[in-house]
Amino acid sequence: MTSPVVLASFRPALVGADLDGTLIGRDLAWADGTPEALAGLRAVGVRTVICTGRMLQSARRMAERLGIAAGPVICYQGALVADLAGGEWWRHVPMDGETAAEVVRHVTAMGCQINAYIDDELCVEEVTRWARRYAEHVEVAIETVPDLEAAVRRRPPTKLVLVTATEQADEILPGLQQRWHGRLYVVRSQPEYIEFVDLSVSKSGALAWLCERLGVVREQVVTLGDGMNDVDMLRWAGLGVAVAEAAAPVRAAADLVVPRADIPALLRELAERAASQAKAAPGGEAPPSRGLGAGGEHRCSSP
Repeated sequence: MTSPVVLASFRPALVGADLDGTLIGRDLAWADGTPEALAGLRAVGVRTVICTGRMLQSARRMAERLGIAAGPVICYQGALVADLAGGEWWRHVPMDGETAAEVVRHVTAMGCQINAYIDDELCVEEVTRWARRYAEHVEVAIETVPDLEAAVRRRPPTKLVLVTATEQADEILPGLQQRWHGRLYVVRSQPEYIEFVDLSVSKSGALAWLCERLGVVREQVVTLGDGMNDVDMLRWAGLGVAVAEAAAPVRAAADLVVPRADIPALLRELAERAASQAKAAPGGEAPPSRGLGAGGEHRCSSP
């Protein structure tokens, strides 16, 4: 862990953490003590929010394994904010259907695998080895559709993902980002995944939306991440933490750099800071943050 002085002065109210590459590794395992450390944060009133590119159904499954069964979750790089317990969608920013169809047509012509995420289902035209590899990693079923381009035009997807070999992703990412510059947010989430979402979508934007409704100020938000899709939330938060295994630009965007194995220790330290703040507050309790509230104006219907 670096910059202990920065950490010593920080008092967290919310921790937003990426999943793949951050809380969990490629083997879907986490560092010893991670679920217990997350529970320790919640015990002292610090909200823990998963911020992932994963689908909601996949994120809910993994969050439950980590001991997080209730509260908000941010999925699809920020395109969806939902309720973990009931699965209700609170905020959804889908892609434009015509633009999504253009991406499907272009990527298909390149000969690459393209996944579409419609109504929180993984949709493909053909179940290739790349589709199976992705579905196995995030533990979801695959739905085949006869014409994916027509499907995304008719039912605009939340996200599209190009899946290919790491080396090819290295080569084609700049061109894809240039092609849809100013129209889509095109980002690499994992070595084999290039993701397309609406231009307005980001993890930091979803966190800002959520924090406004919870009464949490950004200066009291901690974010943890490892990928280029996490850079915006690392810069946005009061304390951005990158894992030491992340690429140099991700580490450069963070206030702290922590080996993945040390994340539980960091979370325990944050819980201690929050507990100290609570003891120092009048009455010995930290001020509660607002809930979203059942039936409130900030909720929206699941498609």
